[in-house]
Amino acid sequence: MKNFKLFTLIFLVATLVLTDPMPCVASNFTDLAALAAAPKSPVIKGKVLNNTFTKVTLKLAYGNNSATFGEAVIDKDGNFVLKSTVKDNDIYVLSFAEKQNFLMVLAPNEEIEVVIDAENLREIPSISGSKSMSFAKEMTTKLAESQKLLDSVNHALQTDKNQIYFHGFSQNFSRFYQTNTDVGKKMVETAQQIDSLKTYTDKYCPNGKVAAKTMNDFSYYANRILHSLTESYAAAEVFGQTSYTLYDFKSQRVASNADFFKDVDKYLNKVDVMKNDINNSYKPFVEKASQLLASRDSMVFSGLFDKKSNKANWCNQVAALVNNNYHQTQKNKASFEQNVNTAIQEGRNIYTQSQNIISGIVQQYQTLYNQESEKNSQEIQNLMKRNKDDIAVLMFLDNFPREKNAALHNEIVMALYAKYPNHQLVKERYAVETSPATATSVGAIAPDLAFPDPDGNIRKLSDLRGKVVLLDFWASWCRPCRGENPHVVAMYQKYHDKGFEVFSVSLDRDKESWKRAIAADGLVWPNHVSDLKYWSSEAARTYGVSSIPSTFLLDQNGRIIAKNLRGEALTKALQQIFGN
Repeated sequence: MKNFKLFTLIFLVATLVLTDPMPCVASNFTDLAALAAAPKSPVIKGKVLNNTFTKVTLKLAYGNNSATFGEAVIDKDGNFVLKSTVKDNDIYVLSFAEKQNFLMVLAPNEEIEVVIDAENLREIPSISGSKSMSFAKEMTTKLAESQKLLDSVNHALQTDKNQIYFHGFSQNFSRFYQTNTDVGKKMVETAQQIDSLKTYTDKYCPNGKVAAKTMNDFSYYANRILHSLTESYAAAEVFGQTSYTLYDFKSQRVASNADFFKDVDKYLNKVDVMKNDINNSYKPFVEKASQLLASRDSMVFSGLFDKKSNKANWCNQVAALVNNNYHQTQKNKASFEQNVNTAIQEGRNIYTQSQNIISGIVQQYQTLYNQESEKNSQEIQNLMKRNKDDIAVLMFLDNFPREKNAALHNEIVMALYAKYPNHQLVKERYAVETSPATATSVGAIAPDLAFPDPDGNIRKLSDLRGKVVLLDFWASWCRPCRGENPHVVAMYQKYHDKGFEVFSVSLDRDKESWKRAIAADGLVWPNHVSDLKYWSSEAARTYGVSSIPSTFLLDQNGRIIAKNLRGEALTKALQQIFGN
């Protein structure tokens, strides 16, 4: 019995010795495994080309959070290693200096090697170690291809010899035509004044001599009419000295549009006839009339005109001028007036034709761009859909305006929300997708906007009531916006005189970038406003704008009649309102 107890005791001790330490060992293995499995903050190994920076700071790319997630010194060769404290997969910026940021997505456990160009922080020369950033690089490359396509088409348009010719022709012909029209109308007035002078001459000088009792009346009327006709004729001097001699529309023509140039030659022939009629029929009369006025002014100045013999002599000279030269002014009077009226209509048609030719040339390039751009756009959208649950897709979604790409936005936002339901940007997008924007729906009166222009002056949308208005949300950094700008400019130039205005709201943050883009794109309308709050723009919030370009077409009463019209769609809408 004692032996049994001893054996049992030995067994229990041995069991404790063998088994007691084991739970501790097992626990240590668990802690090490958990530690090994815990997410590590990402490390960024960078190389800055064309470097001018000395340090880099990692920050969140959005919101007002000023916290930093790591800093690093950049050596003289542009190299840096940034060990971050990032715990969440999100969008960050590598900040090198004020407004000098490189956008990137970071996730735990990543060790990223990246090459950055200090002269172009929007491009990604090289990246590895991040699926999201590899996707971002591919997207950036394809978007750059879109910009290169736009630049290429714009360059081709600007250097197109037909476009250059007709643009110059249109500008010069507009001035030439206006001068000729003014001269023609003034010469018709001159002829009418000569007719009036003839009527008074026949009344007061029936035999070519003025009667003493009517001398004062005739002197008064003759003086007034002679002044009027010489003033009307003065425009002809401008015609002879400027318009006709400055512009040459017959040489250096392009080898196209033969019918157009036939119309131009027809018009120029009428101008030649007008010029000859003026020189042969009216110039001699007006020159003699000017001499008579000078003679009268001289006598009035010296006090001699009150002498009856001097006044009578002057009146008889006026009567002689009329009786001897009136017939010459009547030779081509009817044909001259008809020529003037016909030339006005023909000149207007020629100017309209030249504008239509320019529009046709622009449209050819626009069509070419649209075709190639659509292919590129579809490739980009397909790439986004393949990566729709990657937070990096938010960096590019606004390149495709929601109103024209609602299905794309919905598919991507819903996929992101399923994966990141608590992410600030995703929640904001989700709210847009799930909440109708009733205040700016078609048929509603457009909410008023009042914001400063680049000079600090407040401009109000409601001040444009009575006009058809394109309310255009854009930004200097928005490539699709910049791509659409040439077409908006063309529409403004075509329909502005008919009552079309553009009210541009910029989502820029930097005033100088905003002003440079206005100048570079030739946005000549005066209504440019911005509160420079980027996506926090009060105007964008009022209109529920979550992507740009975004447009609202307003009628004369300020009612929204269409939304997000671009390219041909905008053209057709304006044609329906104003005609071709």
